[in-house]
Amino acid sequence: MNFLIIILSYFLGSINFAYIMAKVKGIDIASSGSGNPGTSNALRTLGKGSAVIVLLGDLLKGALPIIFFYEDQYFLIYGVAAVLGHIYPIFYKFKGGKGVATYLGVYIATVIQNPYNSDFLNLDLFQLFNIPTVALFYFVLFKITRISAIASLSTVALTAGLLIFANNEFFNILVLVCVFILILVKHSENIKRLIEGKENKF
Repeated sequence: MNFLIIILSYFLGSINFAYIMAKVKGIDIASSGSGNPGTSNALRTLGKGSAVIVLLGDLLKGALPIIFFYEDQYFLIYGVAAVLGHIYPIFYKFKGGKGVATYLGVYIATVIQNPYNSDFLNLDLFQLFNIPTVALFYFVLFKITRISAIASLSTVALTAGLLIFANNEFFNILVLVCVFILILVKHSENIKRLIEGKENKF
């Protein structure tokens, strides 16, 4: 395990594109909308164009450590370090987003890289649940519910479950379970509002 790569991945994850785009527009995203510096709140407060940039930036943060270090046994740790950076960014007093888009960047990069290194995945079934299918799953749920938290958490659960189901190493399974629990905890207020029927819709 390379601790320098972990640190660099964390710093990469700490770059928050929602904060950056909001600053360009002269908006304090931390006090606008839901107050969360992530894609969903960027869509609410900054508009579609800025939200797309935020989404792509957050996806890329999770994907880059996987793309560059996939052959390393601990590549998932490097991706998770970027997720941690997004959630607890050193550049923004450790107040970041909820990690969904950055985690999905990890997932996407893992799927893309797999044809070149099949040691991580041991089931051809995994390839059936490709990136377009996962994206469709998210957008259908979002279209039906109009609630970002439901679509986001369901998609994270699906993709983490697929990686766990297709993986045969306990360490990687443990990492995936931990990151899912962390994202779940970061959505605790959303879950509470969902139970109470008070979660905001788009």
